[in-house]
Amino acid sequence: MARFMSARLGQRVMDTDLARSLGLLLALVTVAFLALYNLSEFPVIWFDEGAHLHVPKTLIRYGVYADHSSDGFRYYGPTVGVGPTVLLPIAAVFQLLGVGLLQARLVMVGYLFLAVVLFFRLAGQLRGGGFAWVATALLLTAPGLAFVEYGRQVLGEVPAMAFLLGGLLLWFSTWERSSVPRLLAIGSLLGLSVVTKAQFLLVIGPVLLLAWVANLLFYRSAPQRVFLIPGLTTLGAFLLWQAIMVLYLGPATALENLSLLRDASAGAAFVFSPGLIATSFRSLFGGALYAGLALPGLFYGATLILRRDRPAHQWLVLFLLAVTNLAWYVFASIGWVRYAFPGLSISSLFVASLVLDVSRGAAFPPLKREALRVWQHALTVDGAKWALRAWLAASIAIGLIYLGRQILFPAVNAPAAMAAYLDRAVPADAVIETWEPEIGFLTDHTYHYPPPELLNTAVQHIWLGGPSPGEHYDYIERERPEFLLLGRFGRWVDIYDLDAVEADYQLVVQIGEYDLYAADGAQP
Repeated sequence: MARFMSARLGQRVMDTDLARSLGLLLALVTVAFLALYNLSEFPVIWFDEGAHLHVPKTLIRYGVYADHSSDGFRYYGPTVGVGPTVLLPIAAVFQLLGVGLLQARLVMVGYLFLAVVLFFRLAGQLRGGGFAWVATALLLTAPGLAFVEYGRQVLGEVPAMAFLLGGLLLWFSTWERSSVPRLLAIGSLLGLSVVTKAQFLLVIGPVLLLAWVANLLFYRSAPQRVFLIPGLTTLGAFLLWQAIMVLYLGPATALENLSLLRDASAGAAFVFSPGLIATSFRSLFGGALYAGLALPGLFYGATLILRRDRPAHQWLVLFLLAVTNLAWYVFASIGWVRYAFPGLSISSLFVASLVLDVSRGAAFPPLKREALRVWQHALTVDGAKWALRAWLAASIAIGLIYLGRQILFPAVNAPAAMAAYLDRAVPADAVIETWEPEIGFLTDHTYHYPPPELLNTAVQHIWLGGPSPGEHYDYIERERPEFLLLGRFGRWVDIYDLDAVEADYQLVVQIGEYDLYAADGAQP
């Protein structure tokens, strides 16, 4: 009998191990598909990605860390929009495999895989394997977050998130026992996050300060060095990169960059527009994101930080990361949802906590108030448990299907088609005026772009109703370039006077959202 029971127990263990192995294999295949399939087709390359790619392309072609146009090298814009942690590896791949969108995006997919693994490990360290699976599934499938979509493009958000998650994982794994070298490594990872995407400094800096103050006043869960050394190292890494840029660019160009960055920050990062606040709030906490549980998840997160112990203090760090970023996004920014990326990514941890705890009948464990106990009782009846689980499963499935459909059946690749036409029909040395930098990456033609300072004017025009950048730009009328390429971005921000264009230029070809015009005598 004992031998029979032992055999049955062994069989169950084997079946469980097999199920876990199959589940892990299915998850790996799914993530690989989401990251790699149709990589150069979805998403279609666009303004920001094209602008960023100018830097590694210019570095390979000319040996200069800058953008390039018919006016020469341009040091502001892409060189500060995304850090060298993204652009230099792409340049290295270009050196080995040639310049191309697929090559660049393979680098980004590496960062995407790294971010997913680190997020899964961080979630598992916080609450175990089951929680890690749910939180990671939410992270990858939430439509409003677009984690996978951003991770397939040459953008800074996912790489910066990977460095942030690496720093948090290393930090949380020892906490009060962290040695000075380990704390320096933590600060270096957080610093690389800030160097990769300067916007993350608006989140990481305040959070480190507030977590330290909370330790002094309430938690007392770790020595002060646990907060001071990472904080100072993060700041040092950011300042070091700024110093390198000053030495590389020269003080005059660096001061110009600083002035342009200040203007851009005032126009996009510190707006405080009452009209935008309501719009931004609705974009975050509507029903589409996390099945409408984003805001309840944050409220639930506030209950996880109330104990005076190490886990609660670590949850506080995560809570502050989410709330600080989302509060800035709602109250101060122009309301572009990419600005909320770090906060929304971290929020998946709180949504997963809410769903799992309520479905297990363990919601709000730190609180003892009668009203919350009554609410907990109402929520934890069997019907509500299963309804919440079904809601969660449906939201993940719908998000996965939606993302998979986009990857399987991408939109028509108009940039690639226009680039192919230019390669066939337009001489490489002909000057093409455009504000579509993605085309400037896809071909080796000679392009002229509007000056970088007009980008802030364009932001003001689109988001705050300011004057169009076209009111400050008369290059077409003055210089009469041979060709004009008008695409989605140039049309959106109204950079060119279409009446003047149609009076002096002839439409040559229209491909998707791109119109190619030629001046008299410059027909391809």
